Amino acid sequence: MALSGTFQNYPVSSFGLYCEWSGAQSVTANYTDVTLKVYLSYYTLDVGARSDSTISINGVSETYTVPAIEDYSSGWKKKLLKTKTVRVSHNADGTKSGVALSASWRFSGTYSGVSIGTITASTTVTLNSIDRSAPTVSCSVSSITANGFKISASSSATADLWQYSLNGGTSWTQFSTTAGTSASVTLSTLSPNTTYSVRVRARKRANQVYGTSSTISAKTLGGAVLLSCGSFAADTASISLSLRVTVYNAAYTNYITIKNGSTTYLSLAGRIWSAGTANRTITLTSSERTTLLNAMASVKSFTATIELVTKSGSTQIGSASTCTCTIRTSQANSGPSISGFTFADSYSTTTAITDNDQVLIQDYSRLTVTPGTATARNGASIVSYSAVCSGVTKSNTTGAALSLGTIGTSGTRDITLTVTDSRGYTASVTQSVTVAPYSKPRVNYVSLRRTNDIETEMQLVFNGSISPITVDGAQKNSLLYARYRYKLTSASSYNSYTSILSSVTATSSSFSFSNLELCNLDSESSYDFHLQIRDQLNSLTSLDLYFVVSQGTPLVALRKKMVGINTPSPEAALHVVGDTRIEGTLIPDDIDYTFDKPYFGVCETAAATQTKVVTCDEFRLEKGALLAVQFTYANTATSPSMNVNGTGAIAICGTNGYYVNANMWTANQMVHFVYNGTWWIALNCLPATTARYGITMLSNSLNSTSGSLAATPYAVKMAYDRNSWTSISLTNALAIAYGGTGAKTAAAARTNLGISATSLYNGTLTSGSITFNYGNYNFYVFIGRPNSSASRASLVVPKIMLTTSAVSFQIADESNYKSFNLSYSGSLVTLSMGNGNGQINRVFGVN
Repeated sequence: MALSGTFQNYPVSSFGLYCEWSGAQSVTANYTDVTLKVYLSYYTLDVGARSDSTISINGVSETYTVPAIEDYSSGWKKKLLKTKTVRVSHNADGTKSGVALSASWRFSGTYSGVSIGTITASTTVTLNSIDRSAPTVSCSVSSITANGFKISASSSATADLWQYSLNGGTSWTQFSTTAGTSASVTLSTLSPNTTYSVRVRARKRANQVYGTSSTISAKTLGGAVLLSCGSFAADTASISLSLRVTVYNAAYTNYITIKNGSTTYLSLAGRIWSAGTANRTITLTSSERTTLLNAMASVKSFTATIELVTKSGSTQIGSASTCTCTIRTSQANSGPSISGFTFADSYSTTTAITDNDQVLIQDYSRLTVTPGTATARNGASIVSYSAVCSGVTKSNTTGAALSLGTIGTSGTRDITLTVTDSRGYTASVTQSVTVAPYSKPRVNYVSLRRTNDIETEMQLVFNGSISPITVDGAQKNSLLYARYRYKLTSASSYNSYTSILSSVTATSSSFSFSNLELCNLDSESSYDFHLQIRDQLNSLTSLDLYFVVSQGTPLVALRKKMVGINTPSPEAALHVVGDTRIEGTLIPDDIDYTFDKPYFGVCETAAATQTKVVTCDEFRLEKGALLAVQFTYANTATSPSMNVNGTGAIAICGTNGYYVNANMWTANQMVHFVYNGTWWIALNCLPATTARYGITMLSNSLNSTSGSLAATPYAVKMAYDRNSWTSISLTNALAIAYGGTGAKTAAAARTNLGISATSLYNGTLTSGSITFNYGNYNFYVFIGRPNSSASRASLVVPKIMLTTSAVSFQIADESNYKSFNLSYSGSLVTLSMGNGNGQINRVFGVN
């Protein structure tokens, strides 16, 4: 390395080019200005001007003109031809090598007997390295306050410019231009409770290269930090709030707020704490306790947010710090109280019976509960009064009397009054009430009838029970009314009640009555009869029984030309009400039927005659008439009709509405008919079809194509046993689309169906393998021998049995076998011979 030097080229003695070079470096800009001076060394010289002289520095060349030289003075001398300076930039690390220097000048003549053309001098040099190293810079932070801190920096080399960054090097701020190896700056306008990424860079004075420190994190002091807080009960006599807090500046004031979500429950006065981390205890004043409990009026407990805010004067320092805890109350300390309650039967009807409003009658007394004084505590309020007895619950929010109504179960029942406060705490008090069992009057037996069921005299008998109502050992219930009234069934209103109470035999729990001469009611008329029984609850539990007293019904009523049995008003010569039993002979002809009786007739008309003449005694033609006819002869006529006792020829139809077929009945057969007002309907002459059951004619024909005849066993057997199949011929071929072959011969059928066999292999294969076309075959036939002398055997393999994996098959007889494997790939099937002594001779593909 160098910053100067010389080089030359003398073709003869000291005649030639002599060069001097030198460099001037810029440390800050990392370059060297290289200057090259070119001299011509000679003793005496006379030469013309040369315009093609060159000079080059680090690849930067220049062509210039050297004037003519005419110098005959004695002595060696150097004449300056050219001076040139080029700026050469160094590498980033300050090094630079391979700098080429050269110069040329054309002589084109003879000097000292030597022929010389162009003289060129050149060299390559390495320049001195320039110091480009950055200084090593470090920094630290101290004296941290809420609004700033001190940054101290040092450099391994003298630096003349210092900068800091608070965002990790994104932006820089200059803080010193004093040359030295250390510098510092104190910042005072930063934000509290904020983290900064601090870096320092310093510029090395020697080369103006910056060195940068690593990043350090520095956080300005904020407000005090709340590390933890303890849960506490808000309803104890003394409340202490325990906090663990880190205080950075003892001069600041710290404010505590208790919140439920975003709602502030309590704000405490500011407090001054010493710096450092410590447990801080705050004891709430009585008013603060009250404020907190009032805020908790509707909650038993809640997850509280304790918020700590630090201020300097009125300016908040940093952000609020929070933590959570549970603030609770208890039933014991905050639950409500109730002084008691009163209750009474508020229904005057039932208290008039019991003479005691503290005793209830089951299902009828009306229970009213009046709450006593309820008191809420610690800011809560009473929000509900509820009373329950025997499953009946009533409530209100005012504390007014609660009407539970009737109580449906008897015995000693508990009444519980519960008050609930706004926090959900409750207080209850219970008293017992006696509910006397009660059920309304009941009749176990009652009979109301006319004497002998026909007389005017009425008989009434009944018995039943009432519920005793016992209060303080005294019986309070008895019959109040036992009475009756009646009216003609046709009348709109009853007469006045007639009391029978004095005639009723009664105890505290039962009653009975019997009077066989109660009153007289006209036996020719029907009456509505009302019996009413009431105990002391009067209309609330009235037992009302209603009867219909029919007019008197004699066993036998004799009227003009009429006799009534079990009816007073016969409507025929003999009118019987009820079931009838006759012992003796009943002659039907003497009976006037109220229904259509069936008729019987005989027909002797010839089989071929269309109109069948029927004789029938006492026949009357009317719609619905039933007629059974015995035919002497069968019927061979089509569309037959029937004339019964000269009523005219009326067509005979089946139940399907069509004429009956010929041969529908045989000689001496009985056929049933019904007249529908238009035709005679033959009830058992419906022909069978493929859609329904009916009468079918049998046939022995082997050639019939009838759809209405049925083949006899004879015809079936003859067709089955027939062996001259070659005589069968098809008139029309069954199309392929309908499951046929479309042909009348086997050969044509095979052609139409496209069935053919293709030879795929012909030879003797005992080992190895063969391939053949997969094709469009549906199955394959393999023919071979289990051994070389055995008879041939065949094996049919459907195409679906072939897979891409080898499947094993074999041909065999009783003693020998030959196995082979089949598989396919793409369009080829591979047959690989396996174990055994046999061979494969033929393979066919059948489509």
